Amino acid sequence: MRVSHAITLLILFLPGQSAMAAGVIKIGVFSPDGFKTGIHRWQPTAEYLQSRIPEKRFQMLPYQELAELEQDARRGKFDLVLTHPASYVRLEQQVGLVRLVSRAQRDQGQIHTHAATVIFTRADNDQLNSLADFTQTPFICTDEQDYNAWQLVQLELLRRQRDPARAFSRVDFAGNAEGVLRGVMAGDYPAGAMAARDFDRFLRQGRITPQAVRILEGNEMPGFPFRYSGALYPQWPLGALPDTPAPLRGAVTEALLAMPAGHPAGQAGDYAGWVESVHYQAVRPLLDKSLTQHVVERQLTVANLWLQQNRRSVLISVGVTLFVWLLLRLLGRLPQRRLHP
Repeated sequence: MRVSHAITLLILFLPGQSAMAAGVIKIGVFSPDGFKTGIHRWQPTAEYLQSRIPEKRFQMLPYQELAELEQDARRGKFDLVLTHPASYVRLEQQVGLVRLVSRAQRDQGQIHTHAATVIFTRADNDQLNSLADFTQTPFICTDEQDYNAWQLVQLELLRRQRDPARAFSRVDFAGNAEGVLRGVMAGDYPAGAMAARDFDRFLRQGRITPQAVRILEGNEMPGFPFRYSGALYPQWPLGALPDTPAPLRGAVTEALLAMPAGHPAGQAGDYAGWVESVHYQAVRPLLDKSLTQHVVERQLTVANLWLQQNRRSVLISVGVTLFVWLLLRLLGRLPQRRLHP
């Protein structure tokens, strides 16, 4: 770890000294590859911000678990948040996160602000030709937290009014794109998904050939360098907690928008720079789905508890109702006696 990294970490965790008193601005960042990788990748961005806003110290706090990052955001443990769009829309709804800027990527000489997934199968699999063909199909993906894979697969199904629980009999997570590629090409899974960027890398490396695979719902778009499935989605945003002072929000936004092309911070973070915040409406179906699932699961839980507590009464009521119905049926079949005067 560089000396500057160590100093900022020491300042952040000094006993009895708050970050605000030390002038430290904390940035929670989702880092699925772990804390050490997150520091290596994102601390140069914090140092760039400090060079532009010298009265403050900026410290990246990498979180490997998305749930932990979102929990600490709800608790107000930091000032700014860098996370993927599906996570951002949840925090926007739950804590009022404010968008500042969006990340830009450079791939094959093109700068873009999009993310995309590739859902693919082997070319010799004639059972799968579109997402409509997924019916209780085994599926493999990189990671449950992977925005460019599993999150976008769910969005593509939701756009088509398909429930992922009905489309797949099971979903296994390989941990990386390599595992997904092996699983599909070995025939262990009919289909899988990974980031469009990773799929293109395998093609360029000769790990797979265009003749050996078929991209489902394949699309191309000028300005985006990869072939992909379905639609394009926005890149990661940097947001501010609602209590973060407006002057600081403005200073951070201005500094990041002014970052020169090819700056070392961008190279370390594997991004091309920052652009004015884009809209994230396309990602909201994931939030709506999660809220709907929560309500349905809660209703089912309450109903199940009620049945358990009232099983005896329910059985007696059903038995009595059935008895009365059978009695009425029998009485209805009895011949009526005529009364003679």
